[in-house]
Amino acid sequence: MLLRLDPRTFLRYPINVSLNLKLLITLGGFMYTLVLLLLAVFSLYIGAWSFVRWDASWLRHMDVMPVRILVIALALFFLLGASLLIFHFLKRQSKTTLGRLAFVCMAVLLIGQLAFLFLIQPMLRYDPLKVFDMAVEMLRTHTISGTYETGYFARYTNNYPITILTYWFLLLLSKCGIPNALFMPAVQLINIACISGSVWLGYLILKELKGQRTGVFYLSLCVLCPLSYVWAGYFYTATLSMPCLMGILYLYLLLTKARTPLRRIVPGGALGLILILGFKLRATAMIAMIAVILLAVRRLWGQFGNSRRSGSAFSLTALLKPYFASGAAFLLTAVLSLCFWKATVNHYVDFDYKNTGFPAVHWVMMGARWDGSFDQTDELYTFSFPTKEEKIAADKQVLMERIQEAGPIGLISLTGRKLLNTWADGTDSYQAENSFASYGKPYQYLLGSKSGFLTIYSQAFRAFQMLAIGLAALFCLLGIQKGKEPPRLFVIQLTLLGGISFHILWETSPLYSIGFTFLGLMLLADSIASLADVCFRSTQSQKAWRYYGFASLMLLFLLLAGKKELVDTPIEERQYCVDQYQYAGGYDGYVREYSQVYTQTFAADQPFNRIAIRAVNPVGESNQSAFRVKLTDENGTVLYENDRFLSGTVVSVIPYEFELDTIIPDKLTSYTLEITPGYIEGENSLEFLSYNTGNCDMYSDGYLTIGEEIQEKGDLAFSVYEYKVTTYFSLKFYLVLSAVLLLLAGGITALMKRINQKD
Repeated sequence: MLLRLDPRTFLRYPINVSLNLKLLITLGGFMYTLVLLLLAVFSLYIGAWSFVRWDASWLRHMDVMPVRILVIALALFFLLGASLLIFHFLKRQSKTTLGRLAFVCMAVLLIGQLAFLFLIQPMLRYDPLKVFDMAVEMLRTHTISGTYETGYFARYTNNYPITILTYWFLLLLSKCGIPNALFMPAVQLINIACISGSVWLGYLILKELKGQRTGVFYLSLCVLCPLSYVWAGYFYTATLSMPCLMGILYLYLLLTKARTPLRRIVPGGALGLILILGFKLRATAMIAMIAVILLAVRRLWGQFGNSRRSGSAFSLTALLKPYFASGAAFLLTAVLSLCFWKATVNHYVDFDYKNTGFPAVHWVMMGARWDGSFDQTDELYTFSFPTKEEKIAADKQVLMERIQEAGPIGLISLTGRKLLNTWADGTDSYQAENSFASYGKPYQYLLGSKSGFLTIYSQAFRAFQMLAIGLAALFCLLGIQKGKEPPRLFVIQLTLLGGISFHILWETSPLYSIGFTFLGLMLLADSIASLADVCFRSTQSQKAWRYYGFASLMLLFLLLAGKKELVDTPIEERQYCVDQYQYAGGYDGYVREYSQVYTQTFAADQPFNRIAIRAVNPVGESNQSAFRVKLTDENGTVLYENDRFLSGTVVSVIPYEFELDTIIPDKLTSYTLEITPGYIEGENSLEFLSYNTGNCDMYSDGYLTIGEEIQEKGDLAFSVYEYKVTTYFSLKFYLVLSAVLLLLAGGITALMKRINQKD
């Protein structure tokens, strides 16, 4: 009876009051113990692997395990020093100054995100692009298509809400006379607003739980974190759901803080709205609500335990009465929101999505593969079954087979691989997701072929964050064992652990950790704040500057050793003028008629000597068809001609490259690429890939013509670039970069020494 945890049990058996109270305390302590233990184990495991799981191939011969570890360790050490110095500075500031610094940090974040957006000009790709493209199409059709892009929206029903919301926003813009060309930057500005709003909500939460100083310190870490900026153009559910997840936690704090039932009504109603909106955008928003519910139940049990301990009468009704009004408001708004979204989806989706859509077990089944990544074979397998019931049964069968095949040891290994796949990459794949952009100098050094030092910084930040979170959870766990109070940020720790645990079960990807970025930074801020108080009181801190001096010498040694690889060693480089690698829509199959001449225009003001196209080869190496390829400039001068382009050499989807003599335009010049069938017969042909949905113009400086017909907003999947042998950095740039890094290291060392002498 005691294990049922029914409050009436404690009233029915008064002889067991002492035992019941002990059980309550034990169960409450067990929850804290389990959560903190798992968070410590997972975070420390991820943090340890973060030292080696990063792309260091650009270091060439220095890409060995000891160097990888040393590079990240040094960067982490200086990050720690910089963080301690920032917190030490904030400790000396007044409340008024801290308030001003909070707005300064937010201004820096906003300016940085806007600068990234307008300098790099990232464009949406893959799933975010499909959502945006469908929303643009809905301006004409007013419905979500089940046949779009080989049935994408028939399968992924979870993207209906974000598509509809995007459609409504674009409809508003079109009513205001905003041209279509500005639609993508407009939604990216909405994305920046969501990211910035999430950061500010994190500040409000920390300010409430740990004080304004820790909140401003968190904002400072957000300013330092590269992930605060690189997702400025990534308009998708991971970033759009961030304010909902953070909002749930903040509203929970408001509910617990409110002293009267009436003051809880508005937060309760808002919680229902935000919960359903967040869940519809991305299911992981529900993790915050689960954490809130667990803590609310724990709090109620604590109040019950207090009443029994004091010997006063216990009334469940009296205990819950202050929350009736807010609970009713929450349920009302949640139910109305669910009904609204159901009606809205049914209005805009006119096909049988209940049978075509993938069930939740599909992602669990796919997550039971090697490291849980997306697998197209699994996608096609699930899609092959016509009904919802058949999909569920088939996926369950495969899932059980994979579990049985893996066994206990295999499942533990799978868990480890999935943890690393989602959380160990400090870049969260931001280079790939921003790879469709303006290919200038800022792109090259931030995201492109020479962005290695930013990769190091991002990876060190991830290792720093995960180790700090893990160690803090471990110390909290030890404190609880000694009878100390649970951590003030336990709700944040519980939510982050929920995110980590969810992706142990679900499909995994580095992108899936984006939504929890600022939760991690909140815990990092609290961890370093606690460490700073200990460090600057410790006698060992008097020697800290010496450690940083030694680390600066190690940095100098690495920079000297790196000169050979980064300045003296030749490398191959591709400097892009155009890289339109997206393809969707217009799947007409391979070329069947000799009149199907593909003509793509483009503009360039930089040298180039390569053009690449993407095509599907339906036959393979035995393909006997041939095409003629010709490049002319705006004056009609033939710059390249190839009448021996044999289709058998084309590998499907992989770019096929044509070598040209280097062309150096003296100004922005228009060029025309023409692909003409030379010999085709049946399947001995090619299908040239293009982005040709008619909704979005992915390359506005050119257009595609097939035969005599111009494809509206269509472009070939092609790229134009200069291939050259160069070095990773020029000597001048490397010297400047090295000087900046050494000055930063020296500055941290000098400030550490100064603080220690003053203290």
